[in-house]
Amino acid sequence: MFSKTQRISFRVFGQIGFCSLFVFGLLASGLVSANVQEQPKPAAVKQAAKKGKSAKLDETARFAGFKDWVTSVAFDPSGKTLFTGTYESIKQWDVAGKKLTATLKVRSGYAKCLAISADGKTLIAGHYQGITAWNTETHKRLFTLKGHRGYVTDIAFSPNEELLASSSEDGSIRLWNIGSDRKETGRFEGHDHPVNGIAFSPDGKTLASAGGDVTRVTKKGEVILWNVADQKLLHKIVEHKRAATGVRFAPKGDRLISTSEDTTVNIYDIETGKPLKFFGAHIRPTTSAVFVAEGKVVVTGSGGRMQGGNELIAWEIDSGEIHAKFEGHKDKVTALAVSPDGKTLATASIDKTAALWSLGAIAATAQPNENIAAKEDAADDKPKEVKELRAGIIGLDTSHVIAFTKVLNAAEKDAEVQGVRVVAAYPKGSPDIESSTKRVPGYIEQIKKMDVEIVDSIPALLEKVDVVLLETNDGRPHLEQVLPVLKAGKRVFIDKPIAGSLTDSIAIFEAGKHYKTPLFSSSSLRFTTGAQALRSGKYGAIQGCNAHSPCSLEKTHPDFFWYGIHGVETLFTVMGAGCDSVSRATTADFDMAMGVWKDGRIGTFRGIRKGSGGYGGTAFTAKGVQEIGSYDSKRGPYYNLLIEVVKFFKGGEVPISEAETLEIYAFMEAADESKRQGGAQIKLADVMKKARAEADAKLKAMIKD
Repeated sequence: MFSKTQRISFRVFGQIGFCSLFVFGLLASGLVSANVQEQPKPAAVKQAAKKGKSAKLDETARFAGFKDWVTSVAFDPSGKTLFTGTYESIKQWDVAGKKLTATLKVRSGYAKCLAISADGKTLIAGHYQGITAWNTETHKRLFTLKGHRGYVTDIAFSPNEELLASSSEDGSIRLWNIGSDRKETGRFEGHDHPVNGIAFSPDGKTLASAGGDVTRVTKKGEVILWNVADQKLLHKIVEHKRAATGVRFAPKGDRLISTSEDTTVNIYDIETGKPLKFFGAHIRPTTSAVFVAEGKVVVTGSGGRMQGGNELIAWEIDSGEIHAKFEGHKDKVTALAVSPDGKTLATASIDKTAALWSLGAIAATAQPNENIAAKEDAADDKPKEVKELRAGIIGLDTSHVIAFTKVLNAAEKDAEVQGVRVVAAYPKGSPDIESSTKRVPGYIEQIKKMDVEIVDSIPALLEKVDVVLLETNDGRPHLEQVLPVLKAGKRVFIDKPIAGSLTDSIAIFEAGKHYKTPLFSSSSLRFTTGAQALRSGKYGAIQGCNAHSPCSLEKTHPDFFWYGIHGVETLFTVMGAGCDSVSRATTADFDMAMGVWKDGRIGTFRGIRKGSGGYGGTAFTAKGVQEIGSYDSKRGPYYNLLIEVVKFFKGGEVPISEAETLEIYAFMEAADESKRQGGAQIKLADVMKKARAEADAKLKAMIKD
């Protein structure tokens, strides 16, 4: 241990707070070629003012009362809670009420960086010589990882949340298995100076790191790209004139951005590792950045070295045009975070405050995505006219296609489902499941009456649409059907089951990352009012859950994939991810699968094949026992799901993580394995490991580009 004075003598970076982002722009706007030595003048500030665009974001809250620097900030997945790291504590705030709700004790130094699991239940902080995790609901300390010899400067979950990476001022980067054993599994060695920031690529295969000694102004900064599998160095880029302070990948994973003590923000090509451009409108070291307005705008924070220049700058990534530039704090900005809905920016500072800012003006002034809005002359300042996205359907062998099209193609519809219309369909679905194939002729006639064109191939469909609903009732052909959709870059919703096996489920997500195209899959039961209320924490911490649904079997699919998926999805919506093992009891008429979660909770799924079962279940919460309920929308059982699908098609943000979706299918696969082994307890990690190996081999054979 050492004194507080000694601790604060180290350079504070906080959580770099990047969302994934990418940039490209023009010389006149402060975005210039990386080999230009002279710092560009931020001419775009005047340009933005001429167009009447916002010069400052609207401040909505200021959190004060900190006794020391605020060094990190992060929203939970709901956006309702904000965490702020400071000296020897993390403060938890209610965003709506703007009030402090809890304080977590950090045993050693500043909470320099924060990371929150996808289900919002685990908060992890990096501090002096350690990493500590808490349960966000009970505030119980879960574990501490030790090994670093200095401050932990940044932490990052891998996309599937199986690994945690950490960087330190001791010059090391460590990889941790945060499952049951919580052991260090690897190290990345190659930095010559402190490592100040890290980030996983969207596909989880590459790690980027930023390094440099901020106390040695003559030493250049380093940006390194690493192969995660074997921790080998891929590219080492020495472009910053001073220490690099952070890195994050673009949403599509094709570019990388870094901030630096030299005041610039650099942009790199991932394939070659070569610098492309840099943004140069800041006058002080850049410390943090987030990606907002559906990827059209970057907000960067800066400060340090001298008084003033503690700025927040929002700039358009295509043109470099600056939408907002102002000093939001009295001292250096240490960290930024954006709320999950993209509407609120959180900032942290050495001035001992954190603040919230509305991003509404930025979203309004950002140029629309070309897939959503009609193209207009760039010189035209009139509001852009939004057009409907053209949706295509693959597979007309499920009643979902009629229900979905009735809503999306209605003459009058609520705002939440506006902006998407079904225009074409490729009818072929299951090749051999009679209950599916016999429906196709009738559904073709019904959907044609809703002004939907029938096409004879998936390529023909893709020529006519912007987004895709993959509705084939049979999960087995989904991988083959979705590959051309992903390759074409069309956002796709895949109806349940996502595939006919866990192997294909993994392969679909890996293909999505390969082609840099977002996708998601879900049962409609995830979005019932009762399940979502429990998920949001309305009734406090979830202590357990019993879910049930019909569970008819289809011999071509794993038992729960065909219909039990509805009840299993309900179970995971309430419990969240984190299931460790499954055991199953089965009879001709019923199934009972019991999952044991890593934190000791138990959740069960009851599959019903006899009598009247329906959908629903019981949740055991901190505030008592609550019924989950079934479908509750007066506008049909699929309406709430369609709201999420429309949001996804418009904005590209998925409502359920890949990790949780795959855990659902691993749970069902493990339940089948338990049945084969007479009710034995099966580890999800074991079935996932086997399926991942099979998926990798399968994709290598299927993807040649």
